[in-house]
Amino acid sequence: MSTLSAITPPPLSLYIHIPWCVQKCPYCDFNSHAQKGEIPQQAYITALLEDLDADIARYQLTDDERPLHSIFIGGGTPSLIAPELIEELLDGVRQRIPFRDDIEITMEANPGTIEAARFKRYQTGGVTRISIGVQSFQQQKLERLGRIHGESEAINAASWLIL
Repeated sequence: MSTLSAITPPPLSLYIHIPWCVQKCPYCDFNSHAQKGEIPQQAYITALLEDLDADIARYQLTDDERPLHSIFIGGGTPSLIAPELIEELLDGVRQRIPFRDDIEITMEANPGTIEAARFKRYQTGGVTRISIGVQSFQQQKLERLGRIHGESEAINAASWLIL
């Protein structure tokens, strides 16, 4: 047996990128774009699943021996996508690649876009963790960074998300 064949591959994780934001922060280097009009949500979710199909075929990712350990939905501001479409996306991924029973599914959120009922729906749709983008709790710094939220929205977001 060669040394290479004895190496166990790392847990399988998936990053899903949602490129839209309410506005583009001046410090952000990520591929993200200010929302201009309606986001083509359904078309984008469909395209993501089609892209995953192509990657599964290319990299042979359907091995039941290596189920998905974690999914991170980042961006942009993924919380701009409707909860039912995030659920559709996660269901589509689950149909293509097996999930570990204890899979962690994290979604980024801007404190300025958090609504308690909406985030409860993300949870019932499969999201297990929210990563809140709080760069500061000081209003002057938030304004300088071009953030759409203030100190109170950041604090409220954290308290609403304690599920």
